[in-house]
Amino acid sequence: MKEGDIVLINYTVKVVEEDGSEVVVDSTDENLAKSAGIYDPRKRYGEAIVIYGKSGLLKAVEEALAEMGVGEKREIVAPPEKAYGPRREDLIVRAPLKHLQRLGVRARVGEEVSVGGRVGVITKVTERFAYIDLNPKLAGKTLKISLELVKIVEDPGEKVRLLASRMLGLDPSAIEASYSEDKTAVLKLQASALGVSDLEARLQAIAQDIYNALEPKKLTVIIEIEYPEAIAKPEKPESQSPGEPETPISTGEVGG
Repeated sequence: MKEGDIVLINYTVKVVEEDGSEVVVDSTDENLAKSAGIYDPRKRYGEAIVIYGKSGLLKAVEEALAEMGVGEKREIVAPPEKAYGPRREDLIVRAPLKHLQRLGVRARVGEEVSVGGRVGVITKVTERFAYIDLNPKLAGKTLKISLELVKIVEDPGEKVRLLASRMLGLDPSAIEASYSEDKTAVLKLQASALGVSDLEARLQAIAQDIYNALEPKKLTVIIEIEYPEAIAKPEKPESQSPGEPETPISTGEVGG
């Protein structure tokens, strides 16, 4: 395992409470997420795609992966200093209610607020102020993590495909990719990619990730759109000659 390796992992994260009980807070296993009541329909479940040393993994997870072999499973305990750090009182800030109102933010306990590029949660509201906690949600918590190293990706074309999947949030099976000997990477996306938010910015990030991983000379991105077969239109009746009487629509006899 070296920095920049693209790896596939499975994991389940539990918070160890003070009474020794354990609560599942995240998992790559869809069924487990549903049974734990944390299922998110917007999330793609299954093996997580990470860039070792560059994906912002918890320190405890990186240390474990460095020692693991492909196919190995391990359960680790991550104290706060190797997880999300200790809780910091200086990360609880006070904001005037008038300021939040001008920003269109509802000042109520539990509401998420963005402050200086960081997301926090309102934990207390007084007559004039709201107190916003900018600590990570799991700060100060000890975590128990079940970890499986599924694969270290070696094929360049698969690296391109997985890096695109990781950034777009699409199933890898919906993406085609190749990498030729002349160091040209080709990425083919289906029309569903057009529905991804901030697509242009994500494509730029994909291009950077692919360059960092492979240093290609060229990257070609194709978005393939298939149109449905044209529906045959009924032929129009021949127009009547000028002065020609219209065809009667009544089936009855015309008397005189």
